[in-house]
Amino acid sequence: MKTVSIVQLNRYPVKSLAGISIPSAKLEEKGITFDRNWLVTLPSGKFLTQREIPKMALVKTAITERGDLTLSAEGRSNITVAHTVHEGNAEYKRVTVWKDECYAIDEGDSVAEWLSEFLETKCRLVKMKDGFKRPIIDEGKEFDGSVRFQDQYPLLVISLASLAALNEKLETHVPMNRFRPNIVIDGCEPFEEDEFKTLHSGSGVTLSSAKPCARCVITTTDQTTAERGVEPLRTLATFRASEHGVLFGQNLLVTHPGKLSVGDDLTAE
Repeated sequence: MKTVSIVQLNRYPVKSLAGISIPSAKLEEKGITFDRNWLVTLPSGKFLTQREIPKMALVKTAITERGDLTLSAEGRSNITVAHTVHEGNAEYKRVTVWKDECYAIDEGDSVAEWLSEFLETKCRLVKMKDGFKRPIIDEGKEFDGSVRFQDQYPLLVISLASLAALNEKLETHVPMNRFRPNIVIDGCEPFEEDEFKTLHSGSGVTLSSAKPCARCVITTTDQTTAERGVEPLRTLATFRASEHGVLFGQNLLVTHPGKLSVGDDLTAE
């Protein structure tokens, strides 16, 4: 066993838009409340991310406790999408995330026009249907639980030591936001988070390891300028490549939900 501490918690209300550093987080089966609860799509319903549009990184997000979402960007007036409880007869649309088909509510023309103008791509903003269950299936194996619009798993954890080990090999250091983790921990060796089977908090939260996270071109996008280069993915590939991709960070499942806060200790086993 080992004790590690939480030094950062992050929520990403809209997939691939800017995240929010938060002092505490309520964890549900699907991850942090409101994490990846919204999705930017083409009019056809196909999902969009920074892989296709790096400029998505420049759209900041804010969210209230009840779920009012505000988007902001330089040179644009803020726009807010008010939280709405959708009744059973609401009109849902089908959207796709990778191979998964999900049911969602379209948030309307005003925010769609706002995003389309800023991103210079015709797009829509949708919110996952309340109660919709998107199963966690990986390489034919189905895990307990479900997710919202995350790539595959509810949570991603990375240690400060892993980032420091990577930066030692880079000419120009990169910040943690390149990797968009939900939980950042301290108190372990570089890449030791890969070996943890479970993480337990004193409040009863239990997180279980799913698999290491294979990284994509988003890690090469500066999250403050949207400029794209070749690092850190090129260097990561020299010492973190595997048959499953270039690995950095560990995907987690929420076994026992609850609340976590920055400063909490976690027992790693």
